Amino acid sequence: MSPTSYRVDIRDILDDLAATVTVEADIEVPAVVLGYEKYPARRPAHVVVTLTNTGSGIVLAGSVDLEVTAVCSRCLEEFPLSVSSEVDGFYIHHGHERELPEEQEFLFIDEGSVDIMEPVLSAIVLAMPFAPVHAEDCPGICVRCGKDLSEGACSCGPDLASSPFAALKDLLTPEDPR
Repeated sequence: MSPTSYRVDIRDILDDLAATVTVEADIEVPAVVLGYEKYPARRPAHVVVTLTNTGSGIVLAGSVDLEVTAVCSRCLEEFPLSVSSEVDGFYIHHGHERELPEEQEFLFIDEGSVDIMEPVLSAIVLAMPFAPVHAEDCPGICVRCGKDLSEGACSCGPDLASSPFAALKDLLTPEDPR
């Protein structure tokens, strides 16, 4: 079971404006789930972030790199997919939410620490491709017989029914010499 949180102690910067804490760590993350697709991590996510006391809260900024197992949307083969993204977040003490603009997203500082897992996972999800492919020139599979077209052409031949001119074939009969 993968952890669902990664807490960082920030007590040293809570009373010191502009003070920072830098974290560079390999973090175990749960599988990324997008719709019906699940992308298990192949290794821990490499995270480099800085937490800065801005006076009104703690700002999180940095990056995350992760490799997941994906399935090619064209040929259905598994392949390793590298995902890199910028991470950001904002943390405040409980009871200070009324001081923020309504649209401001925030998380809470709890007992002198913050959990960076939610911003890390959000950054990963935003960086995931809509339809991952293992190679831009992947030909996919035949929609009729299911043959992997990267191994060569199938014996199905062209699908004439899907042609925009398919309706015209019925206008002429074999006896009509036109």
